[in-house]
Amino acid sequence: MLTITDILKGKVIILCIGNTERGDDGAGPHLAGMIRGKVKYDVIDAGVSPENWTGVITRLKPDTIIIVDAVFFDGEPGDVRVFSGEELRQGKISTHDMSPGLLIEYLKGSTNAGIYMIGIKSQANKFGASLSPCVKSSLNAISAALILHSNNVKVYS
Repeated sequence: MLTITDILKGKVIILCIGNTERGDDGAGPHLAGMIRGKVKYDVIDAGVSPENWTGVITRLKPDTIIIVDAVFFDGEPGDVRVFSGEELRQGKISTHDMSPGLLIEYLKGSTNAGIYMIGIKSQANKFGASLSPCVKSSLNAISAALILHSNNVKVYS
């Protein structure tokens, strides 16, 4: 199973997707706000229109693209999984409105980057809801991992 630190290679773009007006669906944009300016990676809050950012992503010439979004997969609300581009292209997970496969195919063809998704299992995506406590907790853990790795902090226990 892939981990976040396994996929942070070369020039990294973190593409955060979601709708902040729909509870846990806003996990991606919330993470963007948590890490922007604290990591050495390019962080894009794409909201509900990641396709509008493909030109920017292509011009940045990344080695790795990490998509962050609320997704549907077997597990408990707040669970976090790292999916490979192959899993995404095969449709093994589901986001909500758009097909991640189309976006991934376009980005793969235009950048040749390794593409992954950090998927967070949502609890509730109701309009007007805020983030659930379990997704907030997961975002805190993801944020901490990205910041630690970005700053090359070694943690011993």
